[in-house]
Amino acid sequence: MKTDPGDTAWLLVSSALVLLMTPALALFYAGMVRKKNVLSTLMHSLVAIPIVTVQWTLYGYSLAFGPTKFGIIGGLDFVGLEQPGQGLPHGTVTDHYRSAL
Repeated sequence: MKTDPGDTAWLLVSSALVLLMTPALALFYAGMVRKKNVLSTLMHSLVAIPIVTVQWTLYGYSLAFGPTKFGIIGGLDFVGLEQPGQGLPHGTVTDHYRSAL
């Protein structure tokens, strides 16, 4: 399957914009608290980036895109990105490894 460079570029730009939302939200929250609580509020928001990244890599992708269990949520078949895309429909944008990360 040939990957379209425009689709890949858009995926990278949109991922970068989402990643930039976290520091922006941290600054917004820091502006709403007193001066003595600014650092802890900033750190609270910025520590969320690596935590959510690890959670998404370990089991979030599997719950979002894995084979459904009872028609509600995906199973844990792809925990830790183990064989993503096996038996799933292929899209025209990118393969599952690129969209997972």
